[in-house]
Amino acid sequence: MLELTIGDRWALLAETLRQMMQAKSIAEAVEIVRPVARSIAQSDGITIVKRIGQETDYLAEDTIEPLWAGLQFPIDKCLAGRAMVEEQTILVPDITQVENIPLNVYLATFIRSLVAVPIGDGRPAYAICAYWKEAAPIEEETLALMEALGRGMGAAFAIIDVLGLAHGQPGGAHAA
Repeated sequence: MLELTIGDRWALLAETLRQMMQAKSIAEAVEIVRPVARSIAQSDGITIVKRIGQETDYLAEDTIEPLWAGLQFPIDKCLAGRAMVEEQTILVPDITQVENIPLNVYLATFIRSLVAVPIGDGRPAYAICAYWKEAAPIEEETLALMEALGRGMGAAFAIIDVLGLAHGQPGGAHAA
């Protein structure tokens, strides 16, 4: 992955948000974000996760090694799920220090630090996570970029939801 300056990362975020606002479906919006989110976060991987009742479904990923795309986990046993339930960003500078998660699931991967950002307001139905292979504090600028990406995705998903409902498509964003 190419190392980008802070300015380049913000510019990439702005362009990604511009493109995403033109998406006609959640799946299309996810495919706009998936290939660029790692560069925005300067991370070793990202996942986009959907809430389905009391489960999380890993919709998409772009990672240095496969993680959980297509798998589901109980919402309370997953940090993306926790971000959605608590409606706030979860920062984990060292995965070995987190309680109340199945640590073995994370330790079987490259993940040693992460940020999980809920997507949308109210009761978030999605989250985006960035992962790093080294345990380290998450930089403030990276946190700001990821939270801006999460807010932008939430706005795009809400627009898609409203447009879908206006055109008689049941479920809107939650049907992705």
